[in-house]
Amino acid sequence: MSDLKDFANQLQQEVVTDMAASYFGDRKNLDDMIVVFNSMVEEFRAQEPRLFQAAARLHRLLLDRQTARDFYIALDIVPSCIPFTDEVPRPFFDTLPLSLTGTGRYKRCIYRAYDLFQKVADEYLNGQYYDDPEMKGRKRLTVHYLRLKALAEHINEEVVRVNESISPSGALRYVRAMDPVQVERENMIGQACLIEGCGLDADLKFSPIDFDGLGLAVVQDLPSLFKVKPQIRLFCKEIYPSRKQDIQDAMAALRDG
Repeated sequence: MSDLKDFANQLQQEVVTDMAASYFGDRKNLDDMIVVFNSMVEEFRAQEPRLFQAAARLHRLLLDRQTARDFYIALDIVPSCIPFTDEVPRPFFDTLPLSLTGTGRYKRCIYRAYDLFQKVADEYLNGQYYDDPEMKGRKRLTVHYLRLKALAEHINEEVVRVNESISPSGALRYVRAMDPVQVERENMIGQACLIEGCGLDADLKFSPIDFDGLGLAVVQDLPSLFKVKPQIRLFCKEIYPSRKQDIQDAMAALRDG
C-alpha cells in the first residue's frame, strides 16, 4: 500500500511539474518575445529622423503639399503612404547640378533628392545587410518595418493561443484538485479567485500588440530612380515655367554654403 501511495505521489508530482513547465514556459516565452519586440521598436525608431529628413528635402523642392501629391501620383505612388512632416530640410547640395537650362537643373535636383529618399525608404522598409561583428563572413540584417510588423503578427497569434489555453485560475484548480486533502485545508486563495474569468485571469491575460498604435511612420516601397526618370523629367518640365522663382529659391535653400 505504501508503494502504491509513493507511486501515486510521484506520478502526481510529475504531472504537476510537466504542466507547470508547459504553462509557465509558454508564458515566459511570450513575455520574452514581447520584451525583445519592444527593444527592437526602440532601436528602429532611430531610423525615422533619416526618413523624415530625406522626405523633407524632396518636398522642399516640390514646393508645397499639393504639388508633392501631384508628383507622387504622376509616379504611381500613393501619397497617403508618404511621410509628410514639419521637419526643416537641411542643405545637402555642395553645389547645384550643372545644366544648360533651369528646367534641367531642377530636374537633376529632383533626381538626387528622390534617389536619396528612395534608398532611405528601402532601408527603413526592408533593412540593410551588414557584416556581423561577432562572426567573420556572416551578414546580418538591420531591424526594419516589415520585420517588426511580421513579428507583431506572430506575437499576437501567440497571445491568442496562450490566452485561450488553460487560464491561471484553471491551472490552480487543476493542481489543487490533485490533492483532495490539501483542498480541505487550503483556504488562503479562496474559491472566488478560482472561478473562470475571475480577476486573477484578467490580471494575467496578455494584451495583443497594437502595431498601428506604435505610431511608426508609414512609407510605400518606392520604385528606383531608374524606373521613374521619364515621369520625373516630364513633371519638372511642366511645373518649372509657372513656378520658376519658387523653384530657384528652393534649390538655393538646399545648397550648402
